Amino acid sequence: MKTLYKNTIALYLIGICCMLIFATSCKKDKEGEGAPSITRIRTLVRPGDSKVTPLDSTVTSGDVGVTYVIEGVNLKSTNKVDFNGTSADLNTALFSDNSIVVTIPATATWINQTGKLTLSNSFGTTSFNFSIKQPAPAISDLSQFAGNPGDVITITGLRFDQVSSVKFGTTEAKVISSTSSELKVTVPTGALGAVSVTTPGGTGTGPYVSYDGVVVPILLPFGFSHLFYDDGITAGYDFNFGGANADVNSTEMVKRGTHSIKLTYTGNYAGYAVGSNNAVDLSDKTYVKFSIYGTAGTEGKVVKVALNDFDNRNVSVVLHAGKWTNYVVPLDRFQNASQPGKPASLSWIGFQELSANAPETIYLDDIGVY
Repeated sequence: MKTLYKNTIALYLIGICCMLIFATSCKKDKEGEGAPSITRIRTLVRPGDSKVTPLDSTVTSGDVGVTYVIEGVNLKSTNKVDFNGTSADLNTALFSDNSIVVTIPATATWINQTGKLTLSNSFGTTSFNFSIKQPAPAISDLSQFAGNPGDVITITGLRFDQVSSVKFGTTEAKVISSTSSELKVTVPTGALGAVSVTTPGGTGTGPYVSYDGVVVPILLPFGFSHLFYDDGITAGYDFNFGGANADVNSTEMVKRGTHSIKLTYTGNYAGYAVGSNNAVDLSDKTYVKFSIYGTAGTEGKVVKVALNDFDNRNVSVVLHAGKWTNYVVPLDRFQNASQPGKPASLSWIGFQELSANAPETIYLDDIGVY
């Protein structure tokens, strides 16, 4: 009798456990079942900040490439999230019934947007008021990097929509025409310095270039503090060695104006330089700037650029064939153990063939310091 009683209690307890397990299982199975609903969207990581932001950081708009948390109900089974019509990648490991973590796709557009985020699961779709912020503009190139007041230049890049300002240094320029990827502007009087474009998304400066494809790209400013070559040698001279022939009045391939220097290396390691009759004080200068057009066969070849000294004050730059390439090199790069420190003054700028690729022809234009 006692054994029967014990067995009855044991069966009773087992039954209760099974019911609890079944109830829990049913609850888990039902998570995410039902039409989704969104209550709010909050930030997870602020742009430029690796720290998790407070849970009360509710937002109604967001930046592309930034991660956000969507909160609501029936979210665990979410199978699609669209930002202004562009689907986000989903990682279900970051989903719960009350929140999911998503990143706004880099391709999501802010142009002609609906201002809605839509979220779907197999039970329905919901929408929520959420707009995408216009990203800051990015400048990729300028048609010329020096000019006279009144010259019209073209600025190319991205996200120029609703442009409100274009500046050369601190001087405002007049915008003649604009599209999302191209601006035509008039060079203002006193134009000197970094070019910047301002839109509702912020301000972008540029372009940035790397003189050898390895060093970190450097901001290429507009204009020169002193020119060694413009449409001709400016109050100076030139010289060559080792089989370098230069036509300083070439009209065959011109970056700006009407002339350039056609430089033909007939011997390997030949060199050429253009100089100033009066040495230029470099105490308030930062960069050497110049443009080179590489002809066929020069892609990836190397030219040594030297200041006053081909042996101790030089930097190697990489050529690109079939186009003008603009170079900017900090003056403090032109030093070594024998000649330490930034040069104090500049008498000439030289260009020496360094790839044993002769015969080779390049064109030079807009040579000077900034």
